[in-house]
Amino acid sequence: MIWTLSFLLGIADLVESKSTIQKLRTSELEERLAQTEAKRLQLELQIAKAKHAIESLQPEAETSSEVDHELGTYELVGVVSIADRTHVLLRKGDELIRLLSGVQGAMNLLAEVQPGKVRISRFGYFRDLPLTERW
Repeated sequence: MIWTLSFLLGIADLVESKSTIQKLRTSELEERLAQTEAKRLQLELQIAKAKHAIESLQPEAETSSEVDHELGTYELVGVVSIADRTHVLLRKGDELIRLLSGVQGAMNLLAEVQPGKVRISRFGYFRDLPLTERW
């Protein structure tokens, strides 16, 4: 009878220890899940910060379209080389603009004579004007 009673108490202790182990495992899994969620939130925050930084580095669309539009209004009238200087003659509407190749001129406009084209640039934006065969 004592043996039966001790056996039953042993089984009860075994059941209690299994329940304690199960609680510990559940607690550990919940802790790991919380850590994973915290890491996911940290990564989302880093991604949002990076997107914001990228957007702040991009130039405004209005500025680029204004400069691009303005560069599109210039027409190449002529290219004249005298001694070691090359002059580029442009037309914008009714105005004629004379620039030295490679030297920044009026309105921060720069003209560079390159093989087969004249590149005009302003504020980092450029447009290539083709040279025709007769020049």
